Amino acid sequence: MTTDNTPMTVEIIPGQALPQAPAIQSAAYNPATQCVVLTFSDGSQIPITGFAEAIASSLGGVSLAVLDANGALMLGGKPRLGVSGAGNLTLPTPLPDSTAGYTPVPGSNEVYSQAGSLGVSQ
Repeated sequence: MTTDNTPMTVEIIPGQALPQAPAIQSAAYNPATQCVVLTFSDGSQIPITGFAEAIASSLGGVSLAVLDANGALMLGGKPRLGVSGAGNLTLPTPLPDSTAGYTPVPGSNEVYSQAGSLGVSQ
């Protein structure tokens, strides 16, 4: 970079254009490594550590939650808490029913169905 007003020249010579830089094709979370992994169009991958925690921290939390396509909170691989069209809390996955052979585990604070009513194992 020059710091005076001296004229500069640029020489353009024939040749092939440089290849286009790789673009991000996908981003995925790897739970085994707890990294977000970026995959580029050239097949290369870059793991990013601490990404999910950084986003959660910027939002005032410590971890991120996952919602299904209907907006239900996913826990243990199943939609557990949702919101109805009227804005009310729903339980998309049926609760275990104590009248259908389920025995609540004492002291676990599990929520279960008891002939249509909610119970909490204490």
